[in-house]
Amino acid sequence: MRLRITNERAELARVKEGVDRFAAAHGLPATVLDDLQVSLDEVLSNIISYAYADTATHEIVIQLRIADGALHAVIEDDGVPFDPLTVPLADVDADLSKRAVGGLGIRFIRALNDEVRYERAGNRNRLSLRRNLAPPPAAA
Repeated sequence: MRLRITNERAELARVKEGVDRFAAAHGLPATVLDDLQVSLDEVLSNIISYAYADTATHEIVIQLRIADGALHAVIEDDGVPFDPLTVPLADVDADLSKRAVGGLGIRFIRALNDEVRYERAGNRNRLSLRRNLAPPPAAA
């Protein structure tokens, strides 16, 4: 599935619907679908809110595929270069009054996916998520 959206919050509902259709067509378990929806909502909300220094309309591309026993999601945008994997993870054990703002989203994304990668390809940010669909083989 390839879905092109603009950098408007209203587009998030269209993404959810498209992902629901993709999940139904491929028989994805509800837990995998839920984790994918949370991951995409977090990534896309951050892109829409922070990636652009102007008020122009920009295109964001979401690609989903099943291959090699895994769900692969790739999100591309033409926003300012930003590698979310370089952001320190929020310290969830720290006292609430001493916690820094931010960092929870990428913590969720890392926890919900088996692999998260970032690259800058030309003038585009590319975030790749991989979620294994089959449990790993038992250790001998």
